[in-house]
Amino acid sequence: MVDVCSFKALRFNTEITGCPDAVLTPPYDVIDAEARERLGASGPFNMTHLMLPKAQGGRNAYETAAALLKQWRESGALVCDDTPGIYLLRQKFLDDTGMMRIRKVFFALIRIPEADEKSILGHERTFDKPVEDRLMLTRAVKANLEPIFVMYSDPDQTLTTDLFRVMDVEAPLFAARTSDGVVQELWRSDYPDALQAHLKDQVLYIADGHHRFKTACTYRDEQRAAAGDTGFTGKAYDFVLAGFVAFEDPGLCIFPTHRYLPADFTFGDDELLEKLKTWFDCDRLADEDAPEKALALNPGACRFVLYAGKKKAWLLTLKEDKREALVGTDRHAAWRDLDVAVLHRGIFSHILHLPDSVPYGYGQHAEAVIKEVDEGKASVAFLLRATLSRQVRACAEAFEPMPQKTTFYFPKLPSGAVLNPLE
Repeated sequence: MVDVCSFKALRFNTEITGCPDAVLTPPYDVIDAEARERLGASGPFNMTHLMLPKAQGGRNAYETAAALLKQWRESGALVCDDTPGIYLLRQKFLDDTGMMRIRKVFFALIRIPEADEKSILGHERTFDKPVEDRLMLTRAVKANLEPIFVMYSDPDQTLTTDLFRVMDVEAPLFAARTSDGVVQELWRSDYPDALQAHLKDQVLYIADGHHRFKTACTYRDEQRAAAGDTGFTGKAYDFVLAGFVAFEDPGLCIFPTHRYLPADFTFGDDELLEKLKTWFDCDRLADEDAPEKALALNPGACRFVLYAGKKKAWLLTLKEDKREALVGTDRHAAWRDLDVAVLHRGIFSHILHLPDSVPYGYGQHAEAVIKEVDEGKASVAFLLRATLSRQVRACAEAFEPMPQKTTFYFPKLPSGAVLNPLE
């Protein structure tokens, strides 16, 4: 059973922090070292100072974050709401085709399920190192600094329409443009009676934040053990902050993540195509053909664009009767249905015999990946279609972790819109 409740959010006081553009950030796990420095330099209240802290003044990084959070609360830069509520976010952005989209999100708390409950399902494998890092941070700051991102069902849009009606009649608490170009607008609302009734019998699916969710589960178990609790008691650590988006929201976008091979992994065009022709129909694209349009021609088929530089590109369409021989039958059909599975297990491993240690390059934008090849920084690129939400759902229900970097939901939920104190 899904239990969702309102909460008293910690929110930044813009009278002290100034424009929220310099406060909000993408999630910690998509911020590299260069972006960390750039965002941190944008203002003293930028969320990177909490999410990706640095050791200072004899304190380790986690102690620094805890001291900073305490300082911000005491100074009034972060203020806790007096009464519980839920928080509504409208995100305006350009998708990967340049079309303007709007996505609507609500923030609330979810009860963390017990070990035998299957009310929240993920599609990614988690790793110990990032969980330990986030766990150390949570122990220090005693707060959910960032939400997990979950998807729910609302086929007729009844809940969504009622829930977000306030956006049409009230001004937002703030409007900001984050570093990824997304316009973020936040509202606060009372908890609607229909929310729990709508969600209680559903299964929620994690889009982003698998390591944050695993961290919340581990932290809950630690706190229960320390308190001598044997089960749910309704304490703060029994819940985790989440942003909810409906599967049916027209702004729910997954970008493709294209792959390219390092420059020293070279193949002659004829040699490479000869290896692929047993398994794929290989059609040369004309110089003026846009690879993304070629991928969209037959949405039912598994297909890639192979780009070898100097405008040489081929559309690779899997011969469907070869799928099982190429990717095997040891994994669930939901996993075998993924283009990324065919690419990695089929092309990279089975056909090209590439070692697991290959440092693949990744990118969401085809133009940037093609440029890597044209400039000699990569040997070849494989352009993919975006994974579909139904495929995410199918793999989650089959308990089949997707290959790494199968999904890239855009936009990310901003960090810093609302925080959830755990004490």
